[in-house]
Amino acid sequence: MKKKILAVVVALAAFVGLFASQPVQKQNVQAAKTTKTAKKTTKKAKAKKISVTYTLKDTTKAKKKQTLAKKTFKVKKGTSVFTVLKKAWKVNYTKSSYGVFITKIKGLGNKKKKLYWTYTVDGKMPMVAADKQKLTKNKSNVVFTLKKY
Repeated sequence: MKKKILAVVVALAAFVGLFASQPVQKQNVQAAKTTKTAKKTTKKAKAKKISVTYTLKDTTKAKKKQTLAKKTFKVKKGTSVFTVLKKAWKVNYTKSSYGVFITKIKGLGNKKKKLYWTYTVDGKMPMVAADKQKLTKNKSNVVFTLKKY
């Protein structure tokens, strides 16, 4: 009788051990999948970063364009031109239904003297306000120019 009980206990222990090891294997497989997903997400996040160069120019004091400042940033693809500008320099602006109207950058700009800022992205002047214009191309060049109107 003791041998039968011992055999049942051993069989039961083996049976429980068989099923107890499977969740561990599933956890290991799940952990491996999670690690692979995390690596893919990191690669996608890196791929979504783009490099953008900002230049400030003043054409009001000299016949030739005068570069005041130049900075390069790594930003998320789809970030607005205005968001990066605010991170780079002190910006004064007003809001309207069309978007932001930049009045001063680094303290430069004067409504009374009709000195205003315009901007281009890769040499083209967008037809929207800077907060509506999204940065989508790697190695883009954004130039803000102070002009008299």
